Amino acid sequence: MTQAKIKLFIVDHDSIFRLGLRTAIAQYADFEIVGEGNLSEDTLRELTQGMVLNVLVLGISYTESESGLKLTRQLRQLYPQLPLFLLTPNLATKQIAKLKSWGVRGNCDRGASVNSIVEALYAVAYGNTYWSTNDVTPQLWQQALANISQSGRIELEQTLQEIEQKLANPNLSDWERVFLVGRKRELQSARWLSSRLVGEEIVLKESANLEPVDGAIVPIAPTELACLPEFADSANKTIFERVVTDIQMGLNNRTKIPLEIDLLQPAIAKSLCHLILQRLSETIAQIPIAKTLDRDYTAYLEELWQWSTAYFFSQHYGSNEKQLQLEEIYRLELTTVQQNIFNDLYGIAELFDYLLGKPGLVIDNMVYQSDNPEAIARIEFLLHNLIIHLANGVIQVILNNFYDLEVFKYKLYKAECRSDREIARFRNQLSWRYRQENYFTHPQNIFESRHRLLVINAGVIRTIYVYAPRKTELDELTGIPWFSTIVIEIRDAIAPIVRKLIALVGSGVVFVLTQVIGKGLGLVGKGIIQGIGSTIKDIPRNNKKP
Repeated sequence: MTQAKIKLFIVDHDSIFRLGLRTAIAQYADFEIVGEGNLSEDTLRELTQGMVLNVLVLGISYTESESGLKLTRQLRQLYPQLPLFLLTPNLATKQIAKLKSWGVRGNCDRGASVNSIVEALYAVAYGNTYWSTNDVTPQLWQQALANISQSGRIELEQTLQEIEQKLANPNLSDWERVFLVGRKRELQSARWLSSRLVGEEIVLKESANLEPVDGAIVPIAPTELACLPEFADSANKTIFERVVTDIQMGLNNRTKIPLEIDLLQPAIAKSLCHLILQRLSETIAQIPIAKTLDRDYTAYLEELWQWSTAYFFSQHYGSNEKQLQLEEIYRLELTTVQQNIFNDLYGIAELFDYLLGKPGLVIDNMVYQSDNPEAIARIEFLLHNLIIHLANGVIQVILNNFYDLEVFKYKLYKAECRSDREIARFRNQLSWRYRQENYFTHPQNIFESRHRLLVINAGVIRTIYVYAPRKTELDELTGIPWFSTIVIEIRDAIAPIVRKLIALVGSGVVFVLTQVIGKGLGLVGKGIIQGIGSTIKDIPRNNKKP
C-alpha cells in the first residue's frame, strides 16, 4: 500500500524564497506542496477555503518579525490542531519558549541546509518537535550552579505553565486576572535572573522523539481545514470575508454582559454566525433598489432571523414534528425578540444602504467615501453587532422553547452548561440582564446620546460606544426608564457638591489629626521623654577614685 504524502503549505513574504523552498522540497517524493502565500490577510482567506494539511510552514525574516509573529498567533487561534513549523533567524532558548507556549511544533534557521529543513519537517509531520537554537555554552561554575538549582527552576516553569492555563480561562474575574498577571511577572523576573546566572534556561521534558521507521510509524493524521462561507463576487465580498475571519478567530465574551451564544460550544457559535452572515449576503442581493428610498428593512431583518432559526434548528435536530411547531413559535417569540434584540440594533439603515451600494457613509456628521478606512471599519463594526444579536435571537428561541432537549445539550451546549441547574441559572441571568437593560442601561445610553455595539476583536467580543443624537427617544421615555434618567441627572447635579463636601471634611480630619491630635501627642511624648531624662540625671552614680 502506497503511503500518503506529507502535505505542506508554505507562507513567506519573499516569493523568491518560497520558489526556492518549493523547488528544493520537490526533490523529496514524500512531500507535496498544496499551496503557498505571503504574510497577509489573503493567505488567511485562502486557508479558510478548505484544504487538507499535515504541516504549515511559516517563514519569518528579521524585517517581518512583528507581522510574522502576529500571523503565527492568528494561525494558532484559527487552527490549534494544525502543526505549525517556522523558518526563522536563529533563536535563543527564551524565544523558543515563547513559541512553545503558543503551540508551535518547531523551528529551523532560514539559512539552514535543505537536509536539515527536510529532517525537521519529517519530525513535525510524524508528531514530534524540532528546535534549533543558538545558545552560548555556559562556563563550569554556571553548569554547577545550574545542577544545584535545577529542581527549583523546574518548579518555577511548572508554576508558570499552570498560571498560563488559568489565564486562558475566559471566565476569570478581573481580580483573579490581575493577581495572576502580577504573579506571572514576578516568576518571569525570577526566571530571567536565574537564566542569566546559570547561562541557560530550563526546558521541561517532553515526550521522547520517535525516529521514523519503515512500516512502523506513519505521519500524524492530516488536518482538514474547515471550509468557511464563500460569497458571490460583489463590492461587499472583501468586507464579508474580513468579518468571516474575525468570527473564526473566536467569540470569547469579555463584555461582562451575558449573551445567549455564551451557552454554545465555540465551533457551534462560529458556525451559527457564519450561517447568518452568508444568508445576509444573499438577502442583500435580493433587495430591490427601490427599497432604499423608504429605508425600512424591518421585514428583511425578521426574515433573516426566522430563516436562520429554522435552518439552525433543522441542522441540529431535523424533526419534522418540531419544524411544524416553529411556525407557531415564531409568532409567539417575535414580540420578545423585537423587544430584546431588534430594538437594541443600531445603524441597520446605514448598514443596508452601504451594502446595497449607496455612496458615502455619515460618521459623526461627516461624510466618508465608501472605500475610506473609517467607513469600512464602521461597517464591519455594524456587521459584528448585527450578527451577534441575530445569533442571540436564534438561541433565545431555543432556550425559551427547547432548552431541555437532550440532543441540544450534547450537540450545542458547553459541557459545563448541560445540567438543568446550570441551564436554569443561565436563563435567569439573561432574564435579569434584559430587565436591567430595559429599565436602566437603555435609558442611560439614550440620556448620554450613545449606542452600544458588540464588536469582535482578536477573538474577543468587546463593547464600544458611538455617538448619536437621541433627543426624540429621550422625550418618549416614561415610567421607570424615565425615572432612571432623572436619577442620573440628580446624581450628576449633586456629585460636584458631594465631592467638595467630602474634600472639605477630609481636609478637616487631616487638620485635626496632624495639627491638633498630632501636636498634642508630640507634646505629651516630649514631656515623657524630658521626665525620663530628668530621672536619669537624678540617679546617684558611684564616684571612682583616679
